[in-house]
Amino acid sequence: MNEALQQELERESPGVYPPTFCTWRILLAVIVITELAVLLIGIGKDGVPHPGWLGLASLYAQWLAIFCISGLCVSSGWINRMSATGAWVGSWVLLVLLAVVFSYGAAQAFPMVAPEELLPSEKTFVLESAFAVAIVAMAFLRYLLIRARWRSEMLAQAEARVQALQARIRPHFLFNSLNTIASLVPVDPKNAESAIEDLADIFRGSMRRADQPISLADELGLARLYLDMEKRRLGDRLNIDWRVSELPKDAAMLPLMLQPLFENAVGHGVQPNPEGGTISVYGRSEGDQVVITIANPVAPRGHSAPGHGMAIQNIRDRLRLAYGARASLVTYSNEEQFFVVMSLPYVAHIDR
Repeated sequence: MNEALQQELERESPGVYPPTFCTWRILLAVIVITELAVLLIGIGKDGVPHPGWLGLASLYAQWLAIFCISGLCVSSGWINRMSATGAWVGSWVLLVLLAVVFSYGAAQAFPMVAPEELLPSEKTFVLESAFAVAIVAMAFLRYLLIRARWRSEMLAQAEARVQALQARIRPHFLFNSLNTIASLVPVDPKNAESAIEDLADIFRGSMRRADQPISLADELGLARLYLDMEKRRLGDRLNIDWRVSELPKDAAMLPLMLQPLFENAVGHGVQPNPEGGTISVYGRSEGDQVVITIANPVAPRGHSAPGHGMAIQNIRDRLRLAYGARASLVTYSNEEQFFVVMSLPYVAHIDR
């Protein structure tokens, strides 16, 4: 393995592991890269490759690539038990070994399907196949390593922004909540006790790692606790219209995706409005997408609280990093209401 890749491996963070190699995206990438490698080898040998040679070489190379990726997929559980550096190096070594096994088997089968004068030397054929796989695999794994490190760094930055956002909100929310609890103690001790328990659950939930998915049911539960606390403070000025019975509660999502949106709805829509208002929550499944809409009243002119869009932009960034183009966060408004529509792909949450 060359020094550049070794240096990359030595610098990579302990948590950056190779992908599972069991997804159709990885398989499609491998197929495309294999075909490009065959074309480059053919051009390097004889200029424009003969169609017959290109067909046979492509057939062999694609079966070789599928065999190697299948071996990595089956071995992913064993590989991921290594250290991060060991997992990358082990993946490369395993690919080369699988190439040796496949090419040796192919060399044994060639006499049954090809004329003797066209048969390559068995030793040369195995070595050339293994060398080609080693070079292509090194380049491909290096690309995956750089991509994984970039993604890890972006997720770490997103988590830092979540923590910064929560640190900015917590003192104000905590101050209001403690005042509410203090006012409830002499008149409604049981409600005050419930408020203390809810506050503890809210802060416990806010300490989750931002890159570890939770179930939609848990995220909605945390949002309900937050809104219940705000309801105690604002009383009849805050009303919640929940319409989430059609949501798949086992859907996986990153934590603290909904609570900042509700904080915006309360802080910029209900609280500055002298008459208060209703926050409406709609949820449904649309094909393989989970769609959640949050609507809050627009505060009258002169009563609106200034905002910087920090929470919404942060959630957009986290959705993009986690799901790419498959997720979105759209906002729009009219004279009376402000809407936030979150759409993300349905993936069942697995408890660990």
